[in-house]
Amino acid sequence: MPPEAASYFQQPPDPSLIELAVYASLGLVGLLFALTLLAVLTLPLFFGALAVLELGLRVVQNLPDPVGKLAKLAGLVFRSLRRNLVRTALTYVALFVLTGMLTFIYGIVSTIQELTADKEGSQMVILSEKFSIPSMMPPGYSNQLKGVISQLPKDARPTDLDKNFMTWSFVGASLDPTKFSPENNLFLFALDPQAVADGMMSEQGLNKDDLGDDWEKLLAVIELVKRDKRNVIIGEDKLKTLGKSVGDTVKFYGTNYKELEFECIIVGAFPSGSRMANNAAMRYDYLLSKLDDYKSKKGKDHPLADRCLNLVWVRMPSKAAYEQLSAVVNQPGTFGSPAAKMETFSAAIGSFLEPLKDIFWGLKFIIVPAIVAIMCLVIAITITIGVRERWTEMAVLKVLGFLPWQVMGMIVSEAVLIGVFGGMLSTWAVYWLPAAVRTVTHAFGTKVQFFENMKSDPFILLLGPALGIFVGLVGAAMPSWNARKVKVSEVFAQVA
Repeated sequence: MPPEAASYFQQPPDPSLIELAVYASLGLVGLLFALTLLAVLTLPLFFGALAVLELGLRVVQNLPDPVGKLAKLAGLVFRSLRRNLVRTALTYVALFVLTGMLTFIYGIVSTIQELTADKEGSQMVILSEKFSIPSMMPPGYSNQLKGVISQLPKDARPTDLDKNFMTWSFVGASLDPTKFSPENNLFLFALDPQAVADGMMSEQGLNKDDLGDDWEKLLAVIELVKRDKRNVIIGEDKLKTLGKSVGDTVKFYGTNYKELEFECIIVGAFPSGSRMANNAAMRYDYLLSKLDDYKSKKGKDHPLADRCLNLVWVRMPSKAAYEQLSAVVNQPGTFGSPAAKMETFSAAIGSFLEPLKDIFWGLKFIIVPAIVAIMCLVIAITITIGVRERWTEMAVLKVLGFLPWQVMGMIVSEAVLIGVFGGMLSTWAVYWLPAAVRTVTHAFGTKVQFFENMKSDPFILLLGPALGIFVGLVGAAMPSWNARKVKVSEVFAQVA
């Protein structure tokens, strides 16, 4: 639901900080559970990879020194990891979960940055009221905007304005004229159905790429809507909530358009899981006709008759064309009462997310560094315990001629191995998780909207292993330095 639509409804008060904390905690618990499950499922891959590497080292150990000697030292790394399988597994699981959280955060931030980033080429731009939310403009503003666009240079105008132009009006409705609840309320976009067929609702997920086979079905339903202005399309999820189905005839009572009644026929449904699954669409001219009927019966205009246009969408051919249009729209007097503004869709999303900027700042500069620090600490504790257990072994290695830096390298290698596999498998699993969820849900004919929109930069596939190397080096720095300083005489004196 667009942010402008929220105030049209008699919604309960915003959730308290306690409620938000509860929702965030539940989401975090769910994420931790999913990542822990993935970590456990990938444990065979982790130990299998270690076994393959160890087998390869055994071949190299037969080579002449110094290669053979270094290979024997590396073999001790794998023996150390096998010495306490439970501790190694728990360390891997901890790093997997923490890296998965970082990857998830990265995916969310990347998705938001993509939505709010300035785009080159064609621009989807929005005309809205400048100083008020919700935006409520006179219906004549749509034709006025078309007139402004027609005055632009030819290369700054859409090739076919009608196919690149769409108006939105928000209609709140209820099945019960006296009771407003989730079980009987409905939110409708009043628009021209042809605009959907022309791809003007692509930003809302109504396009061939997002809908796949459902796109052709939607086009067929749009043709039905064109035949009768009473025909509406309602999302599948909303139909279940309302207890209705395609083919039903229903009467809706306006909640923001008071005293208006809409006799509608449900001729189709938006697919479950799509961004319109809980909303509906009706014809804009049906709303206008109901406003005219009100005037005929009451002898006066409806209170919202002159403010029934909420948004106007235009697909401009380029960023430069948008800037020219915006300059004209923003001139004093062009759209005077009320004043209007023109902005890109990405800028509108950015404005909507502006109150959350502190949360995103905290994610990037507090949560992410804290998780990395915890990962380093996990490695440090694990390696420290291992070094303490093998204090005598370190002394024996020195007696056998291994240099301090070689002993130090052995300890660091243990940490790096766990870090690399933990970071790599976690990052790869979480990166492909949305695609896997989409494949499974689509097979069952449903969608999970969160995973439909989530995208990550493929660069994260390299960043995960690199992060594993980093935390391995940092976490093992102090334990390996202590192992390097082992004094043979002191160790054997204690043993004696």
